[in-house]
Amino acid sequence: MFCKLKGDIEKYHHNIVNMVAKQFELIVTKEENLPTHFTLKYWFEAENINELERIIENFCETHEKTSVKVGGFGSFPQKALFIDVQLSDEAKKTFIAFISELRKLSWMSWNKWDAENLRFHTSIAEDCDEKYNRVWEFLQGKEKYFDCLFDNITILKEKSRENGILKWEIYKTHWI
Repeated sequence: MFCKLKGDIEKYHHNIVNMVAKQFELIVTKEENLPTHFTLKYWFEAENINELERIIENFCETHEKTSVKVGGFGSFPQKALFIDVQLSDEAKKTFIAFISELRKLSWMSWNKWDAENLRFHTSIAEDCDEKYNRVWEFLQGKEKYFDCLFDNITILKEKSRENGILKWEIYKTHWI
């Protein structure tokens, strides 16, 4: 699940992803072709999508959209580079409340990077390995900053796996 980001960030993100893919042949993020977003909950299998949707619908009806700042670069060293996403204090509270609701689902799986350990970001390149330092250097001076909103919760579903790259499609977007 993620929050789609809208506005000028979309074009900027798309351009940066394409530049890095072309220059360094790091194509995973480009090939996944996901909308510009930040993750709210990593991959899981839904045993009961209707139960999940009811929780999300109720959550969106009872919460307000909040602000996030998007910009600057960050990384998971040697593995991935991304545009940083900083949640406002209100957005952090909304996120914590959302995770609290998800934890009510007995079937929901959690990994070590979920919930309080989640690092908010929008990916530029994955599986960087030996190209990491060169890509990091390439990105310097290309930073831009955007005011965005945490105003939706979007559910994805697996579409296909092509050449080892998992492709997703949007199942449904719920607006806060």
